[in-house]
Amino acid sequence: MNGLIIYLKKVLKVEIRNAFEVGKYFTYELTREKPIYNWFYYKEGFAPEIVDFMIEKTVSKLGILDPFCGSGTTLLRAKELGISSTGIDSSPLSVFVSKVKTQNYEENDLVEVEEFLNTVQKLKEGKFNWKFELFNPKNAFPFSNFNNILSLRTAIEGVENEKARDLLLLALVSIIPQASLVIKDGGVLKIDKRKRAIPTKEAFKRKIKRMVRNLNGKSNGFVPNLYLGDARRMEIENESVDLIVTSPPYLNNIDYSKIYGLELSLLEMNEGATKQTRNRSLRSFITNQSIEFEIPESVREFADKIPIVGSYFADINQVVKEMHRVLAHGGKVGFVVGNSVIHETHVLVDEIIGELAEEVGFKVEILVGLERIADVMPAKVKTRESIIIMTK
Repeated sequence: MNGLIIYLKKVLKVEIRNAFEVGKYFTYELTREKPIYNWFYYKEGFAPEIVDFMIEKTVSKLGILDPFCGSGTTLLRAKELGISSTGIDSSPLSVFVSKVKTQNYEENDLVEVEEFLNTVQKLKEGKFNWKFELFNPKNAFPFSNFNNILSLRTAIEGVENEKARDLLLLALVSIIPQASLVIKDGGVLKIDKRKRAIPTKEAFKRKIKRMVRNLNGKSNGFVPNLYLGDARRMEIENESVDLIVTSPPYLNNIDYSKIYGLELSLLEMNEGATKQTRNRSLRSFITNQSIEFEIPESVREFADKIPIVGSYFADINQVVKEMHRVLAHGGKVGFVVGNSVIHETHVLVDEIIGELAEEVGFKVEILVGLERIADVMPAKVKTRESIIIMTK
């Protein structure tokens, strides 16, 4: 491999087989056209068919848990299927998006949303100072777009109906990529003055009208329990769920609190929101935080050379232990992960997590859904994304 170090953690007890028919559901792309699911663009999400795939393997009587609920795909699919669910995330943005997408709405909620649209052309000037830790948000928008976002955010805060207010606020937060000059390039936010930004009010109206159309005729169902929290320390009772469907942050050195930081800061109107979220997050990126949990023996030899590997698997190991604790006997976990190439080391994330899961008592099967070529000097490396099936 032309000098590339390949890190192989062969776990002979774990069955590894190809299941490429499942892999097409590992990405957000098939979700982009699904009503409600697509209200907030979340590139890192998976499609609801992953939930269906896991439900076929176990009948959920106690309910479904997603400890990294992201944009709420697992929770929304559970609601559609009439199954109770619980979602946890370290980001207030993820909890908010999931809440709005899975809420039950009445006709009067939608009427108030539409009435708000009639006031958009007459909005007063915004009354708050929007701050973000990476740069001044004012530099990320055309002048009129920025002012209109401030005006809309201020007006939405005054809507008394909570459900109507949340729908309006989600619409505003979700249009930031279209109304701004910001480009999300891998793990970096860039301001590109050449980018064409859609006028704020136009994008906002379009989004709200689509959201209302999606909700008309929708029946109500189980509203999930949602918590702002830490998957490493779940405030959930022992053996209280029988299915977990989730995907943790990949080992890719991307700080998602920054990638979605503009949206988060506008939602919270708090400059420190991204830092607070980062402190609750599983460490999939380089950080100065000390490693609180024990580094697994299987990666200890690499932890000094590549600290991110040590912190990531220390955190993941704690998550696996927590999932085993809250899962009922006979229950299953569907854990979507991706392998990584870091500092000339090919880290077989799925195999390492599989071993950690076996150590706490899970029976493990790894299904390879996607294979990709990572172009890393001095070689091209075939890597993969998998769903780890854990059975208690």
